[in-house]
Amino acid sequence: MNILDLLSDFFSFSPQNGFLFTGISFWIFFCIVLGGLSLCYKNRRARNTFLFLCSLFFCYKTGGFFVFVLLLSVFLNHGIGKIIGKSSDKGSRNWLFIGVLLNLGILVLFKYNVFFTQLWNALWGSGLPAIDYLSDGFSLAETASGRILPAAIERLMPPVGLSFVTLHAIGYLADLKRGHTLPFASVGDFGFYLLFFPRMFAGPIVRTEEFMGQMQGHYMLTRQEFSSALSLILLGLVKAALVAGFVDAHIVSPVFDNPDLFSGIEKWMALYGFSIWIYCAFSGYTDMAAGISALLGFPLPDNFRSPYKASSLTDFWRRWHITLHAWFKNYVYIPLGGNRHGLFRMMLALSVTMLVAGLWYGAGLGFLLWAALHTVVLALEKLCHWDVKVEQSRVGRLCGWFFTFNLISFAWIFFRSGTLQSAADFFFGLFDPAGWGRISVLNYAYGMAFLVMLAAFLVLIFVRERRKQSWLRAFERLPLILKFILTALIAVLLTLLGA
Repeated sequence: MNILDLLSDFFSFSPQNGFLFTGISFWIFFCIVLGGLSLCYKNRRARNTFLFLCSLFFCYKTGGFFVFVLLLSVFLNHGIGKIIGKSSDKGSRNWLFIGVLLNLGILVLFKYNVFFTQLWNALWGSGLPAIDYLSDGFSLAETASGRILPAAIERLMPPVGLSFVTLHAIGYLADLKRGHTLPFASVGDFGFYLLFFPRMFAGPIVRTEEFMGQMQGHYMLTRQEFSSALSLILLGLVKAALVAGFVDAHIVSPVFDNPDLFSGIEKWMALYGFSIWIYCAFSGYTDMAAGISALLGFPLPDNFRSPYKASSLTDFWRRWHITLHAWFKNYVYIPLGGNRHGLFRMMLALSVTMLVAGLWYGAGLGFLLWAALHTVVLALEKLCHWDVKVEQSRVGRLCGWFFTFNLISFAWIFFRSGTLQSAADFFFGLFDPAGWGRISVLNYAYGMAFLVMLAAFLVLIFVRERRKQSWLRAFERLPLILKFILTALIAVLLTLLGA
């Protein structure tokens, strides 16, 4: 393959190859970004414009020409934001309502159209076609008349990051209405805020005023900040690629995809393995996003804080996807009344908030059941003040942790299973005594995956946060050459494991 072919591959969109943080193509792109940033970082306007263009390229590499959908969101919300900033209280309320409807309309069209059509058909017995309007990039076909038109479309692929873009946009418009922030001066600045590429995959969600302040600051990266960012990137790679990828490939996916082929013991392993997987995947990508963003001069807030150490479900949601939880609290739960208007209003606000959160994670009945289970337990905890009571003694905290961790793990079954039938088959298979006497595929990779899962579980549950931070600080104190050697070793390990 010659240099022209390599350049063609790099600048073309290929949904099969992907553009994830764990892929070599992304890190080539990021090295180019750092090189370009070194030439323009002293000029704030040039820096922000350059990073905005890089973010657009990233959106193109992950979504093809559907990057124009994200650009549509940028222009729409910037224009509505300008109007809200100049309108009276009543006018701004009306325009906020219009903005929320438009943002949700785009999200529903791209992510939920099939789900809602199928749900409507199931409820009313109708036969509306569940049309997937978009596919993996533009596929064009020539008609008999000679016109070039989009070819037949087989599946929906929403632009990568559309969910996070929608939340950032709605939060921006709501903050404008409340007077918590000012409109962005230019559509380019707003686009940079909305499409900043490190947080497109998994967040975290950054408040407008916080990011706007960083945009106005000057770029400066100390040696300690560089070491801290590198440690976050490596930690994220270990979590997302080594732990999550290995456990998912050898335990979680095989068992969840074909539960009838595996024993009860293996189902229990897959159950807890998925708990490890989803935390390591989510927090790993967030760690990488934080490290990448810090190298670019934009520190991101913490997003996970040892969620599996929670002694109650209420405590879990204070630790899990923290910025997302804060967003739903500020823009859904509190506007619906929160806990200020009596018990019924509080339960209604809680139910709606969790329903929206479940749908945000994915379009499917499994996500709704996952949200419903969390809603019921959260409501009971609020009624009984369970989260306060379990903290009053060491035994209470231990019992609370055991119940909470297992409840969360069981709830993930709905999250992971493709259908309600497969979720039921998996759940009842856990307690089927006939399936406890055999291990189906005990081999080297299977055993290694179990050891990786066990090690991750012990670290997540029993290692104190201060100890984890001390490990990161120890890495930061290493000589630069040792840091790069360790980075190279992790890269080689990723290659050997085929993650």
